[in-house]
Amino acid sequence: MKKIDSVGIILTYKCSSRCRHCLYACSPDWKDFMSKEIVESILVSLKNIWKNYRPDPFKNILFHGIHFAGGEPFLNFPLLHEAVKTASKLGLYANYVETNASWCVNEDDVRKKFSLLKKAGLKRIFISCSPFHSERIPLERTLLAIRVGWEVFGKENTIVYMEHFVDLISKISTKETIPIERWIDLFGERNTGYIFWRGYSIIPGGRSGFELGYLWRRYPAVHFRRENCYFEILESQHAHIDPYGNYVPYFCGGISLGDARNLERFYEKFSLDNLPLVKILVSEGPYGLMKFAEKYGFKEPPGGYTGKCHLCVDARRFLHSMGDFPELNPKGFYENL
Repeated sequence: MKKIDSVGIILTYKCSSRCRHCLYACSPDWKDFMSKEIVESILVSLKNIWKNYRPDPFKNILFHGIHFAGGEPFLNFPLLHEAVKTASKLGLYANYVETNASWCVNEDDVRKKFSLLKKAGLKRIFISCSPFHSERIPLERTLLAIRVGWEVFGKENTIVYMEHFVDLISKISTKETIPIERWIDLFGERNTGYIFWRGYSIIPGGRSGFELGYLWRRYPAVHFRRENCYFEILESQHAHIDPYGNYVPYFCGGISLGDARNLERFYEKFSLDNLPLVKILVSEGPYGLMKFAEKYGFKEPPGGYTGKCHLCVDARRFLHSMGDFPELNPKGFYENL
């Protein structure tokens, strides 16, 4: 495995929303936040493996250094603030914090929190904007976050993901939430699917295949028989670390490669032989994992899959229900899909 050169620290899976595209099955039902002890151990561990870190100018800015994420990390602002301060004190590259702007109802409050994070060493703010967020978050809150982000961090350091949805959503409503069904009424099912899947470049992991798959083309599992997960698990150099210290490869919510609180030890001891399900994904891909799950009684659904990640999550969800596989963590991921 190549060592990571960028990482997302998931401070909580708890979220003010329950987006249909969420890769990590976040929702209001989660309770836990990362402890300060785990935050510190992860950051110190990153410092130990990134002794002379410099952002790679040839990589997308989203894959530079550390970003803090959720769930919604602003649900526990003292923890978020302390995490950014600790990263900066250690000389780590605190790139950005992700937010869905659900909490952005008071301009002074937003300005205060953004200013405190910038003073603590945060370089950028990342504001989510999509039809999936607008189902539960009025666009006016997103617009407030963007406006204050420009003021505090500057336009060049305020990332709106994805910016083209701001205009599209504003034509429908800025003050009301917009259910997915409203989009279908306005644009039709086929066009809505194209706006969502192509317009947002949805990764078909997490909830998206189950919640939004009916809006996109699907294929039988055998269609993905030649696709493995070698890059995502061994080569991507990007990972997430969740509130429990799980090393989550790439964007593969619900998979743990082990304890990431001591990354030096993690890399020294890492072996696919200790991770039989992950070993299947690396060599045979999600189709191979499905064939393994069939030994336990898995049945492929007739509707098919939007992508290999959709197939992977479906097979993993079934295996999670059949037994205790240590790679299938955290358990709450599967319970909140």
